[in-house]
Amino acid sequence: MKTLKNLTILYVEDEETIIEKYAYFLEECCNTLYLARDGEEAYEIYKKYKPQLIIMDLQIPKLNGMGLAKKIREADDEVQLIALTAYSDREILLDIVDLNFSSYLIKPVGRGDLMKALLKVSKKIDKGHNIHLPYGCMWDDKSKTLFWNDQSVLLTKRETKLCELLVEKNGAACCDDEIFFYVWGDEFDKTITNASIRTLVKNLRKKIPKDLIKNQYGVGYKINF
Repeated sequence: MKTLKNLTILYVEDEETIIEKYAYFLEECCNTLYLARDGEEAYEIYKKYKPQLIIMDLQIPKLNGMGLAKKIREADDEVQLIALTAYSDREILLDIVDLNFSSYLIKPVGRGDLMKALLKVSKKIDKGHNIHLPYGCMWDDKSKTLFWNDQSVLLTKRETKLCELLVEKNGAACCDDEIFFYVWGDEFDKTITNASIRTLVKNLRKKIPKDLIKNQYGVGYKINF
């Protein structure tokens, strides 16, 4: 359930009775839920908000589910797709495989089956983009966001760059020169000193578990994975 709570989901369905049945359930499961009632609206929401998962009924107006999926797949191979369909004929199944849907569910869909599909997809997304750190922290490599106890931590631009560097080093210590180049690489004309790094780390530690970033004496800073 922990990985589900980080998900951003777009739910595409045109039948109000089904929306009423599942929208609240999905909203409770995930971080953010967007709702669309036709394929064209869904595509606009996808372009604007880039959800991680799209759950779509294949029989939707204006642009059907397969048309929506094909349009999305032209530019995006990573977003996860779950198909909801009343049919399971060979042609539909071949299209679902070809468009790399994560799951397809035959309507009417039970909540238990939907939850299993959500957990399967969330693990796949989590494996691809989320890096678990000590002390209940997690780094989202796609959005460059640090989470602590499932809450995003508001970081400055330089704090974000420092976190990104330390995570990429995978437990190895970063010396001052590496940090200078990575964090202040676009500001060589300014006077940056070792004190600048210490101040940056000090301010960052105020926002996160104090022992997340370690100082390896004589070497530099690191995260102990």
